[in-house]
Amino acid sequence: MSASAILNDARLRVGALVGVCFLLGSTGWLAWLHNIVVLAPPQQVDFYTMVIGYLAQAIGIGAYMPVRWKAGKRIAAVASMVAAGLYVVLLEPAASSTQLASAVGFGFAMNLACGFFQGHYLTCLADLVNARGRGIAFGAGYAASTLVTWVLSTVAGGALATGSPSVLACVLIALLTILCIWSVKALPSSVERGDSGATTADSGPKTTPAAALLVLAGITVLVVSMVKNAGFSFPTADLSGSVNLELSRLFYGVGLIVAGILADRDRRYVHICCAASLVTPFLMFALSSAEAPSMTLWALGYLLFGFFTVFRVLLFTDLADCIGHPWLAGAGLAIGRVGDVAGTALCLALGGSAIVLISVCGVLFVVATALLFVLYSRLYGPAAAAGEEDVDPVAEFCKRYGLSEREQDVAFFVIDGFSNPKIARELSVSEATVKFHVRNILKKTSTTNRHELIDLYKSTL
Repeated sequence: MSASAILNDARLRVGALVGVCFLLGSTGWLAWLHNIVVLAPPQQVDFYTMVIGYLAQAIGIGAYMPVRWKAGKRIAAVASMVAAGLYVVLLEPAASSTQLASAVGFGFAMNLACGFFQGHYLTCLADLVNARGRGIAFGAGYAASTLVTWVLSTVAGGALATGSPSVLACVLIALLTILCIWSVKALPSSVERGDSGATTADSGPKTTPAAALLVLAGITVLVVSMVKNAGFSFPTADLSGSVNLELSRLFYGVGLIVAGILADRDRRYVHICCAASLVTPFLMFALSSAEAPSMTLWALGYLLFGFFTVFRVLLFTDLADCIGHPWLAGAGLAIGRVGDVAGTALCLALGGSAIVLISVCGVLFVVATALLFVLYSRLYGPAAAAGEEDVDPVAEFCKRYGLSEREQDVAFFVIDGFSNPKIARELSVSEATVKFHVRNILKKTSTTNRHELIDLYKSTL
C-alpha cells in the first residue's frame, strides 16, 4: 500500500480520532482522580470517580446522540469541539480545587463534556470504517493513548500533572479539531445507509436488527458490565500501596489490541472471549483470598476489561450501521458505563460481606451468560445465517458468476451505486485496487460498464 493510501486509510484516521479523544479524556480523568484521592477517603473516591464520573460520561454520550440524529453531522462535530474545549476549561478547577464539593462538581461537568465527544468518535467509527477494520481502529486508538498516558505519568514523576490546562491539552485540542473537520468531510452525504453499511462484512452480525434485538443487546451489555465491575472495581485504596495506575493501564492496551484483532477476524471470537471473561469476579475473589499482589489484580482486571470494552463498543457500532442510524453507535459505551456504575455501586455496598457479594455476582454471571448465548444465537446462529441467505440476492448473484470474496465486497458497493473513491474508503484499500477488482467483475459478468452490471443484477431479482 502506498504512503498516500495509508494516510487516507479510514482505519488509521478514525483510529487517530479515537486515540486523541481517549487520550484527552483519560489524562484529564486521571488528573481529576489524583486530586480527589487527596481530598476524600478511598471509598468516597471510588464513589465520586467510578460512579459519579462514569454516570456523567453516560449522560454525555446520551446527549450527543439526539444532536447527531436531529441536527446532522456538521453541527454535531462542531458541538463536539465545543465540548472538548469546555472539557479543558473544566479540567483546571476539577484537578486543582482544594474543596471536595467543588472538585466533584467540576469533575461531573468535565465528564459530561467527555461523554459528548466520545459519542462523536464512536459515530465516526460506525460511519467511516468497514466492519473488518473497526476492531483494530478502536483497539489501537485506545491502546496507543494508554501508552502515551503512561509515558506522560513517568515524565511527570509518577502521576499526571494537575493544575491549569497544559500544552499537551492544547495540542490535543488542535489535533481533535483537525480530525473532526476531516470526519465531517469524510462522512457520506446521507447517513441513512440501511443495508449498504459496512456490517455486511463477514466479521459482522448476520441479521438486520429489529427493535427487540437492540433491546436484547442493550440489556446484555448492561448485565455483562455489571458482572465485571461488581467483582473488581479498581479500588482506590490500592493506589496507596504497590499499584501504579498508569502502568497497570498498559495491560488494558494489550487486551484492547488482542480483542480488536480477534473481532476483525470474526465478531464471534470477541463475543466468546467476552463470555469467558465473565469469570473475572470469581478469579479476583480467589486471587484476593490468596493474597496476590494488588498490582497483579489491577493488571489482570484491565487486561480482561479490554475484551468487555471492545465487545460492547463494536456490538453497537455494527448494529447502528446495519440499520442506517450511526448516531446509535455510542449506545454500547453509554449502557456499558451505566453497567460499570451499577457494578461498582454493588461492590461498594456489599464489600463488607464477601459471601453476599459472591452470591450476587453468581446470579449476575448466570443471567449474563444466558443473555450472551441468546444474543449470539440471534446474531450468528443457524437461523441468522439462513435468514441472510433468504434476503441477500447480491450474494447469490456473486456466487452465480464465481466472484472471489474480495470481488463480492466490491460488487456489493458497485451495485449499491458507490463510486470508486467511496468503495476504497469503505474497504480501506486504494482506489487502484478497487478499479482492478471492478475490471475483473465486469469481465466475469460479461458486462462493459457499471450500468450494465446493475441492469444484469436487477434482471436476476
